[in-house]
Amino acid sequence: MKPFLLTGSLFGETPLSHKMRKLILSLILIAPALPLPAQETWSLDRCVAYALAHNLDIRKQDIEIAVKQAEYTRRCLDHLPSLNARIAQEYNWGRSVDMQELVIVRNKLTRGTGASVQASVSLFGGLARHAQRNAAKKALEAATLDADGLRENLAVDVTAAYLQLMLARQIHAYTRERFETIVQQKERTAQLVDAGSQPKSALNEMEAQMASEKAAMVEAGCRVRTATLDLTRLMNLPPDSSFVAGDSFGNDTIAARIPVMTDGQVENWLGHDPRIRSARARIEESRHLQTGAWGAFLPNLSLTAGYGTYYSSASEEPFRTQLDENRNPSLSFQLGIPIFNAGEVLSRARQGRLALAQARLAAEETRIRIAEEIHSATIEAENCCQKYLSAGETLRAMQGLLEITEAKYNLGAATALDYIIARNNHFKAVSDYLQAKWQYLFQLKQLERYRP
Repeated sequence: MKPFLLTGSLFGETPLSHKMRKLILSLILIAPALPLPAQETWSLDRCVAYALAHNLDIRKQDIEIAVKQAEYTRRCLDHLPSLNARIAQEYNWGRSVDMQELVIVRNKLTRGTGASVQASVSLFGGLARHAQRNAAKKALEAATLDADGLRENLAVDVTAAYLQLMLARQIHAYTRERFETIVQQKERTAQLVDAGSQPKSALNEMEAQMASEKAAMVEAGCRVRTATLDLTRLMNLPPDSSFVAGDSFGNDTIAARIPVMTDGQVENWLGHDPRIRSARARIEESRHLQTGAWGAFLPNLSLTAGYGTYYSSASEEPFRTQLDENRNPSLSFQLGIPIFNAGEVLSRARQGRLALAQARLAAEETRIRIAEEIHSATIEAENCCQKYLSAGETLRAMQGLLEITEAKYNLGAATALDYIIARNNHFKAVSDYLQAKWQYLFQLKQLERYRP
């Protein structure tokens, strides 16, 4: 086969000179040796921080918090008095009343100017406004705690996806090393076959094993890309972003320790969990709303004070004199007593009582569910610790067996099938060990969440 040469047909119509070909070939040869800019890697903390800042659900919840804050501010301002001013300019023609002489004036254009100021305040509103303000405050507290719960759940999800990526990368790295060793072993097998120490079928079996391990390496690489995609989607990263996850944990072994969560620690966390605190805030919100609904049965008392004056052209008095003489201060108390409103108030009170009962049940359900989550996480961490220790012992045993079988095979004392079985058993032991290691690390991270 003739070697492929760079010709002018690849770069234009004019043929390249010999010196130009040498220059291009030199650039191609030295290009891989040129230093490339270091690509910034993402640690676990950075991934979590980015996800918290760009997650759409959290941003929606932040908007919900702003809405609840505005509602609470409005309910607080309801307790303040209202103050209104009015200025009017009137024109009347035809029949009108002379307010000065109290006589009817016909077919005469009259002008009038009036101004007034009025203030009103609720002295007692059946505790409805007070209850609505407290309910709005608890609704704001619940929305804030819901956002905290979303952030904690997202942090756990990002941690799980990050650890899954670390697992996929370690398995991929191992499959690459494994493929390199099988290539070398295939070359040694060819030498053993030539020397007569192994039958020719051993070379065929080794080639088949090499193809199988190459497929496993390709599959492991696909899992790395899939895990990376899952993590970037969870972080809401742009699809075209150059994302490279760093190794925040390294390849070192993890100290195996069986975690213990005492009943006191569980109760302590149940008092700090934002989901439980949010459910309790919603109980208080429903209680205040029920109080406001029952308060509608009570009378309401309000105070209104006003001051006004006017001027009319129908009077012959000067403008300033009329404004001074027509002053009209006022003060009034209004007492409203609910008697019958077609059962609307009673229906709202009953709905408030049912809403309070639902909130209490929801809080109890949340508490039971989270307590079960904590106990399940503790038990799962204990199981993962035992699996991690057992997988480590199995790996050490399979590593020793593989070394012995490989030595026998190179001496012609073992068949290719024996060597392939030992390699496959070792690969399974490595996979189980890495899976147990990262699963155990994730469970430890889970338990850290339940330790305030």
